[in-house]
Amino acid sequence: MNEPAVLPRSGQKRKQILEAGRELFMAQGFAETSMDQVTARSGVSKATVYNHFPSKEKLFEEAVRSRAEEVFAALPELNALHKDPEEMLTVYFHALMQILLSEDGACMCFLLMSEGRRFPDNARLIYETGFGRGLREMAVYLARLDTNGVLTVPDPDWAATKLLGIIMPPLPMMCAGFTPPVIPTMDDVRKTVRLFLRGMKSVCTNE
Repeated sequence: MNEPAVLPRSGQKRKQILEAGRELFMAQGFAETSMDQVTARSGVSKATVYNHFPSKEKLFEEAVRSRAEEVFAALPELNALHKDPEEMLTVYFHALMQILLSEDGACMCFLLMSEGRRFPDNARLIYETGFGRGLREMAVYLARLDTNGVLTVPDPDWAATKLLGIIMPPLPMMCAGFTPPVIPTMDDVRKTVRLFLRGMKSVCTNE
């Protein structure tokens, strides 16, 4: 059995700082989080905190980017060579919904909305590394299906937006507490994917 990799001392401290910053940012937002709080939660000295992250802005940026990388690494690869797009998309979106509707995912959604007006650059970063990247990758996948002759997708960007729109629940409402987050079943996701795939055939036939 392989032993887990052990980070060098400097790398371990950086990880502690990053995790502390991420927890604080998601719990209370950018403005309400201070580097002193990050120092206290991480258990390292203030000098060490600033040695790794010279500003709160830099820490926020790295916290968002590293979390996005973890999310995408946990998702199934969108493989256009997979023989069954319905199965591929169903498995992908079921995994995505489990992440988005987790407590961590809901906090990121809330953070995106709360940062929008006061800190538009922060909100843009959250969007581009998360939802924006997801849309781009989905558009590339759909374009490859079109190239391979599996599905007719004349406008992959438009199709990706519509697909995510019908599968994803109304996240802003859920974050506001009006609707409890319920992870859709695999069957629910499959029905939605099937609706999209059949709808694309109809749209392309009518053009």
